[in-house]
Amino acid sequence: METKGTVIGIVGSPNREGRTNQLVMASLKGAAQAGAATELIQMADHVVSACKDCLPWVCASNMKCSYEDAAFEFLSDKVLSCGALVLGTPIYWWDTSGMMRYFFLKMFRVFARSAPLLGLPVFGIGVAGGTGNGLVTGLRPVYQFFQVMQMKALEPLPVTRFNFDACIQKAGQLGSELAGMVGKRTPFTSLEERLQWYDNLSYLNLSRLAERRLLADHAVASLLSDDGPALAMKLVESDRLAAAGRTEQMAAEVTRVYDAAVKAFEEKAKKKG
Repeated sequence: METKGTVIGIVGSPNREGRTNQLVMASLKGAAQAGAATELIQMADHVVSACKDCLPWVCASNMKCSYEDAAFEFLSDKVLSCGALVLGTPIYWWDTSGMMRYFFLKMFRVFARSAPLLGLPVFGIGVAGGTGNGLVTGLRPVYQFFQVMQMKALEPLPVTRFNFDACIQKAGQLGSELAGMVGKRTPFTSLEERLQWYDNLSYLNLSRLAERRLLADHAVASLLSDDGPALAMKLVESDRLAAAGRTEQMAAEVTRVYDAAVKAFEEKAKKKG
């Protein structure tokens, strides 16, 4: 099927109806409302086999895996023929899902050198459920994939249960933006431009402590009760500690705020339920 004008959304989660699916669907809805054709793909239905790292390395020249892998052929054909791409992954233990990783490695081996995706408009969604830990760290492999394949990525969308509703709206906005880029590839003119582009994207250069601070901020912002402002002031205090070079104390304060916010968030959820 010809899909040159289609915005493809790939859900890299074994849960076909979970938060990752909802976010990818929201992005495709935004693209569709902006006039683009869309298609949703569940990676759970097309799980790529592990790369065998075989030698000689013929797949880079003939652009085909030497071993039969129907899932890889299906997914790679879809990506190679789309007009724009959304990749969504759950984040497990601060990392991208395993099925995404298998797909990335084979794409690197087969297509990275020939760069058939040069300038393809893309963005990634990472959904850190439960604790929310790794909301940025787990997205970095997705953006490493985009960078190596020379795609033109929009900002990443790091998602937790605390900022989920806002992220649904943001996913739709990014999907709409992608729709306007279909058929308008703008390839990088040099390696240096590409590296700078990815260095300048939001979130990706956060330290682990800054990522933790972002997570605490999302948890606090989710509270509409009296707990929210009080905890927000404590986050401001953690920033003062950081500015004074008291990093360890800052980290401990952020954790205390995060723990209190999660407790309040879950108590609020119980009352609603």
